[in-house]
Amino acid sequence: MSQTSPAPTTHDPQLVTRVALLDAAERLFSQHGIEGTSVREIVREAGANLGAINYHFGTKERLALEVFARRLEPVNRERLARLDALEASTEPAKLTLEQVLEALIRPVMEFDEDGTKDCDDLMRLISRSFQEPNPEVKKFVEQQFAEVIRRFDAAILRLMPGLSSADLFWRMSFLHGALHHGLQTWLRFEQDPFAMLFTPAVEKPDREELTKRLIAFATAGMAASQPAASQPPNPSIS
Repeated sequence: MSQTSPAPTTHDPQLVTRVALLDAAERLFSQHGIEGTSVREIVREAGANLGAINYHFGTKERLALEVFARRLEPVNRERLARLDALEASTEPAKLTLEQVLEALIRPVMEFDEDGTKDCDDLMRLISRSFQEPNPEVKKFVEQQFAEVIRRFDAAILRLMPGLSSADLFWRMSFLHGALHHGLQTWLRFEQDPFAMLFTPAVEKPDREELTKRLIAFATAGMAASQPAASQPPNPSIS
């Protein structure tokens, strides 16, 4: 999964400007959010004129939707395609939780070999996408993830029918937290203060090793026994 727009193969200046605006907006939105980024900042970062956003996208909000779409849509399409292939080629009784979670995790991890900085922007952008107060963006992001959530939740519940809705929600939240934080830590490994505290020093894994570690961690967490229900305090005990 490439994290940067490929250089346009045409010399069409309009296409070049459009891609430059998307790249600039992605970098700035990932750092400051949509509301915290001005049109002037985007066009300055893109090396475009002030009217370029209006010409190519109409509004900053529409530009934001295209920024999110070009990143989220390919990842989620790949997730669903992997799950489809898995369910079509594997007998239900032989399908494993690890296989399902791998289909969910790997598409995020398989970014462009030379796209480290841009992948960093992508992970921040995904995190930002769930925090944006803009109702149009919020609705769009919900639509992007609705099918992925529905399909993967159903697949996990078929493998773990006793899992409650609350436990599934929290375990998926923990999974995505580990995925995003783990990848960001890996991208900034040499500057991570926690990595420096381990003795002997922890070596940075390659991408495939990191992916396998994340899948193993997510599988163990998802399959963990459910915690006992908390008991209300006994009023007779002071």
